[in-house]
Amino acid sequence: MAGWSKGVSLKGKVVAVVRPQEQSKDLAEAVERLGGTPYLAPLIEVKPPSDPEALHRMIRKIAAGKVDVVVFMSRNGVLQTLKAAEQIGLLEKFRKMLERTASISVGPKTKHVMEEHGLGNPVVPDEYSSSGVVRLLMERGLRGKTVAIPRAQVASDELLVSLERLGAKVIEATAYEVKESSDMRRVKRFVRDLEAGKIDVVAFTSPSTVRSLMSNVRRLRLEKEIANRLRRVVVASIGPTTKKTLEDLGFQVDVMPSEYTVEALAREIAAYFQKNNGSIGIEDLDDLDRMILQALQDDFPLTVRPWNHLAARLGLDSQTLILRVRRMMKLGLIRKIGAFPNLRQIGFRASTLIGLRVPEERLHDVAEMINRFKSVSHNYLREHRYNLWFTVTAKDKREIDEILKLLRKTGLQDQDILNLPTVKTFKTDVRFTLQ
Repeated sequence: MAGWSKGVSLKGKVVAVVRPQEQSKDLAEAVERLGGTPYLAPLIEVKPPSDPEALHRMIRKIAAGKVDVVVFMSRNGVLQTLKAAEQIGLLEKFRKMLERTASISVGPKTKHVMEEHGLGNPVVPDEYSSSGVVRLLMERGLRGKTVAIPRAQVASDELLVSLERLGAKVIEATAYEVKESSDMRRVKRFVRDLEAGKIDVVAFTSPSTVRSLMSNVRRLRLEKEIANRLRRVVVASIGPTTKKTLEDLGFQVDVMPSEYTVEALAREIAAYFQKNNGSIGIEDLDDLDRMILQALQDDFPLTVRPWNHLAARLGLDSQTLILRVRRMMKLGLIRKIGAFPNLRQIGFRASTLIGLRVPEERLHDVAEMINRFKSVSHNYLREHRYNLWFTVTAKDKREIDEILKLLRKTGLQDQDILNLPTVKTFKTDVRFTLQ
């Protein structure tokens, strides 16, 4: 617990951990230590290289003493290189040679894995990144030296280019490949929960996690919904490369620690909430925030480009207006911006609230089926014997009857279904004076 900031907390916050399953433990534990709830949603998997020949050649050169420096950029690189060395019968020679060869570990976690497996005494740069490795090696002189880097199949060439500029001969080999998760059911559940607002933070720990999420979102045809949700939840990045990947896709990164470790990431997320959400109230807003809130509730323009129209009326540029609104949404001061139509006047004449008693092991499947209906909203869990509740707003009663019929086909009995049709509708129109 030493080194953890006093007073920061993630109590009540759900943090999505999207790393590979076998690497989720550290970040999940860091979130739990700060009182948060980790949501494990591995979006990627680590696999051995489909063609290991280049890695085998690198291992043979290291074992033969033909390499001056070995750089490990991740613990995956360490573990997969060890597996490959064992497969070709050079594990012991590889270990012994690393005791006499200079080795660099990009960060303390990678160093710990190296030491656990008896791989020499690696040096860690002050900054846990490619730039930090380059600065460390610059001090040692690299002209004419051979540097070996076992790393991911998809990796930036920043390190390779920088070391070659310093006069080093660089050997790179794919030690592992990063694939999208094969557990599509789990991925779908995460995407649905993210869309439903059940997650407060998404902690991205590599560009691959970002790309995998967006790939799955496209596959599920939820690009717009998830893009909107990522603009409302807290988006956290472990380092600058992941941050750039997110920003290139148009997402604002709210949290990035100065030290690129999962512990630092968890601390920074907690500090973000303490700073921006712990005691934020209407009294903390400036005059411009108040003016925007007043305009949003009093007279939101119904035009093709409402934000441009509203910004002009307020004397702002549209980008400033949108950034201010996004900030207030992330702080929880604005929960939703949307229309409240008179449903009967636009042709929706039947509505109901339905409660279901669903066995725990079937909850996900039943909820997923319900979510397919466009007339369904507010599908949520409750701690009650009727544990799944949702509302239906339909054109007529026949549509509701069709949903009930399909529910019975899942094996639910009449006593497992509560159908509570709307008898009378009450609407409130509460407005606040903020200026």
